[in-house]
Amino acid sequence: MEIVKRLYLEKTEKESFQKTPCVIAMGTFDGLHKGHRDVIDAAAAYARKNRLRLAVFTFSNHPYAAIRPSAIPQALISPEEKVRLLKRWGVDLLIDVPFNRQLSLLSPEEFLQKLKQFNFSCLVCGTNFTYGFRGTGNTEILKESGKEDGFDVIVRPLLKYKNRIISSTRIRRAISEGNLRDAENMLGRFCSVQGIVHKGFQRGRTLGFPTANLYVNRNGSALPPAGVYALQVRDGERIFNGVGNLGMNPTFDDVVREVLEVHLFGCNEDLYGHVLETAFCRFIRNERRFSSLDELKAQLEKDKADALAWFSAQNHEQ
Repeated sequence: MEIVKRLYLEKTEKESFQKTPCVIAMGTFDGLHKGHRDVIDAAAAYARKNRLRLAVFTFSNHPYAAIRPSAIPQALISPEEKVRLLKRWGVDLLIDVPFNRQLSLLSPEEFLQKLKQFNFSCLVCGTNFTYGFRGTGNTEILKESGKEDGFDVIVRPLLKYKNRIISSTRIRRAISEGNLRDAENMLGRFCSVQGIVHKGFQRGRTLGFPTANLYVNRNGSALPPAGVYALQVRDGERIFNGVGNLGMNPTFDDVVREVLEVHLFGCNEDLYGHVLETAFCRFIRNERRFSSLDELKAQLEKDKADALAWFSAQNHEQ
């Protein structure tokens, strides 16, 4: 998948894109949830039918970064996970540009003129799509531009879950409330968080449960309530099942910030510095304080058994 990080292209770049016509799925795509996937799938179908490249136009940051930084919502997906998913969905070209003041001041007509550099014959979006200065361009204006300039426009209806429109805001709320099943059904995957493995107190090793410790930030990433979860962890191309505790580890009084402590099944190697994508598959229990290390170790054994049983049940269902 080719990735372009700017909308203002050099002459040679423009000439290159003119040789390869495409269809572009457009949207903020801040969660790549099922509604976003529907737009991209519609573009993919058009691309196959007309033998075009499949392109996605989106932003590398949230639009609020340029207009209301204090209101930037929690992330539902890491940039790396976004790229990985789009590759898997067959996207040939990702136009992943930063939303900045320069871009925000473009009129709807100027925005489309910039987009024409990529030689599109069709634009695909959802019914709530807006573009141009202060979102003054909408799907009706886009259709009129298509008629005038000779390109197709496909507008997809917004998908619903439990009779309500799927939205990133609704998914964030489900995650924060611990409704993992609802979040999964709207995302089309487990909710996840990315983090770098830091060196902890290494207490897990003494208990027979070595952990990879990831510092997390609820202001930056959408996270479920504190507790113990069955987890699926991606380390590069490798995927591990595991169990982990999200929270402040109340049994000990020396934890000063929230951490996700992940015990990976079948992995005993040093992961310090690795970037892990950790998915919350199933809630096991609330976080609690233990009166002794023996009591804690016994509970960890039970947590591991519960997580293994859940993963085994999922494998039998597939």
